[in-house]
Amino acid sequence: MSVTSITDKNKYLLWVKSGGRCQYRGCNCSLTQDILTKRNFNKAYIAHIVADVPGGPRGDAVRSPLLKDDITNLMLLCDAHHRLIDRADVAGHPEKLLLEMKKEHENRIETVTAIDQDRQSYILTYKANVGVFTPELSYQTVSQYLQPDYFPAMADTIDLSLSNSIQKDSTPAYWTTEVENLEAQFNKRLSQNFAKGEIKHLSVFAFAPIPLLIKLGTLINDIYTCQINQKVRNPDTWKLDDDMTEVKYTVVEPENNHKTVALNISLSASITNDRITEVLGDECDIYTIKIDNPFNDYLKSKRHLEDFSITIRQLLNKVKAQYGEKTPLHIFPAMPIAKAVELGRVWMPKADMPLFLYDQNTANSGFSKAIEIVNK
Repeated sequence: MSVTSITDKNKYLLWVKSGGRCQYRGCNCSLTQDILTKRNFNKAYIAHIVADVPGGPRGDAVRSPLLKDDITNLMLLCDAHHRLIDRADVAGHPEKLLLEMKKEHENRIETVTAIDQDRQSYILTYKANVGVFTPELSYQTVSQYLQPDYFPAMADTIDLSLSNSIQKDSTPAYWTTEVENLEAQFNKRLSQNFAKGEIKHLSVFAFAPIPLLIKLGTLINDIYTCQINQKVRNPDTWKLDDDMTEVKYTVVEPENNHKTVALNISLSASITNDRITEVLGDECDIYTIKIDNPFNDYLKSKRHLEDFSITIRQLLNKVKAQYGEKTPLHIFPAMPIAKAVELGRVWMPKADMPLFLYDQNTANSGFSKAIEIVNK
């Protein structure tokens, strides 16, 4: 236990550098509010990395007196981690490790607080049942992925999800209910605030069947400035990186000219055309957009998403010129989350073809129509 009276100057400086949060790696809890009662009070402990007396934790006969009131030797900790490093597991917390924790935490606080005010972003979340899996999204789990480009405009998400839904995506009622809820929530929670100028940027985190993600994209459209985040499995993150490596998108055009036209999107998996003609019949022109070796975790960079946006916009223009803006485009998608949302965003509601969106579900033995998105 410290016997040194630390100067007010260093106390205040440590509070600023730590952001009022525990500096122990992985903790980051607020030291100004009780987690249950929400009552505000000071529950912080100032700990010495090198003890202020030679016989204390990590103490040294020469350095302890020199560092007893040195800001570089002080950490702000919660009660549990203060006890851990000074009593329960002193040996497991050498000076080098604690200095690393302190540096990491203070660098993160410095990065976050250096973001300009105009870089605030509202977190938009949307989730819906995918097969037997119901995903979880929360402010605590996704807010970290805004940094260092943006910071949360408020300590909560704008959640458009249908709460406590028991319907599964194998039933027609599921799609009707989800679309109605998505439109209603979007109009209620976003459209009005955007019209007032309150929302200038969105950070989108969504996990739902692909047709619903495309529908979400049509609502966001290009009116909103936004960052679409992608769930990456390896490494485990929601943040696309800045790698500029190109992914080549190949567009295969049909040879015939029928009245029915479809788009095969084979990016996260390969879709054979016979699975489409089983639904639409043989008299169907099928355009295909694909990559070499499709797999479900290939989208990792912002460049990949930007290139897709350009490619799909050009393709929509080409198909519309060939078949007319009133002809429905039947879309059979196997694609990443972010690209599904982006497809919806580039679709122009007053100019493009209607989109008929299909969903692959083993419970229905293949593809079935899920959502129709029509011109306004």
